[in-house]
Amino acid sequence: MASLGRLLYYCIVLYMFALLVGTLHYTYFLFSDWPENCGNPAVKPNTATPRVVNGEEAIPHSWPWQVSMQASPMFPIPYMHGCGGSLIHEEWILTAAHCFIPLNKPSYWRMCLGKHHMNSSMDVPSAEACYKVDGIIRHEGFVYEQDRTDITNDIALVHLAKPVNMTEEISAICLPRPGAVVPAGTACFVTGWGDEKGGQKSNLITKLNQAALPVIDFQTCSKPAYWWDTLRPSMICAGYESPDELKSACQGDSGGPFACEAAGANTTWEVHGVVSFGPQGCIKDKKPSVFTRVSAFSDWIANNIKKFIYENGKKS
Repeated sequence: MASLGRLLYYCIVLYMFALLVGTLHYTYFLFSDWPENCGNPAVKPNTATPRVVNGEEAIPHSWPWQVSMQASPMFPIPYMHGCGGSLIHEEWILTAAHCFIPLNKPSYWRMCLGKHHMNSSMDVPSAEACYKVDGIIRHEGFVYEQDRTDITNDIALVHLAKPVNMTEEISAICLPRPGAVVPAGTACFVTGWGDEKGGQKSNLITKLNQAALPVIDFQTCSKPAYWWDTLRPSMICAGYESPDELKSACQGDSGGPFACEAAGANTTWEVHGVVSFGPQGCIKDKKPSVFTRVSAFSDWIANNIKKFIYENGKKS
C-alpha cells in the first residue's frame, strides 16, 4: 500500500508539472513577442475635454494604435474608410464584428495606420502604412445579421498578412486585465473620423478627432429611459445624458477604440471598449454611446489567436 501511495504521489507530481509546463509554454507561445511598451504613445495626447461630434482635432499621431479599416469590394473601386480599429499586436487588429456586414472576406480589406488626415497626402511627411488582411475572426455569438434586436458579442479580430513596422506614429495599445470594469465617472477617450455634425447621414471628417466620454454605470444605462434590455454586462456605456453636450461616438467610428488610462504610477493606455452602437444620428437624449467591453472577451481573444496561430502555422 505504501508503494502504491508513493506511485500515486509521483503521478500527481508529474501531472501537475506537465500542466505547469503546458501553461508556461502556451503563455510564452502566445505572448512572447507581444509589445512590452504598449499603450505608451511617443506623442502624448491632449487629455482635456475635446469632442467627437462638433469635435476637436487630436494631436497628430497621439493615438498611434488608431486604425482606418478600408474596404473595396472589387477593382477598380477605390478603398474607402468603413470602420475604426485598434492595433493590439504587430499582426492583430481589434474591432467590431458588425464592421464586416456585408463585406466579410479578408481580400476586401486593408488596414491603414499612421494616419491623421483621412487624405494621407495632406500628412507631410506621411507616416501612413497600409497592410493586407489574411484573416477575419468574428465572434461566433454575434447574431445581429439574423436578429437586428441583438448586438451582443460585437467584437472581431483581424490578422494582418505581414507584421506592422512599429514607429513613433504606429504602436500598439494594451489590452485590459480580464474582467476589469472601469468605474463610473471615469473619462476615457473615443477617437475616429466619424460624422462631426451628428446628422442622419454619416459624413467623414478630414482629421482624426477625439472626445473624453465619462463611463456611465450599468444600473443607470440599463434603465428603460436609456438602453434598457439592449444593454448587457459585456458592454460599456459612456457619454452624456443631454444631447446638447454634443459628445458621442458616431457611425464612422464603429469598431474604433475606447481608450482609458491604466491606474498606477507608470500610466499606459488600455483599450477597454470597441465602438459598437448608439442612437441613429449619433446624438439623442439619454442614449449614450455603447461599447463592447474588451475585458469580458479576454479568453475569447486569447483562444482565437492561439487557434489561428495553430491552424495557419503563424508565429505571434
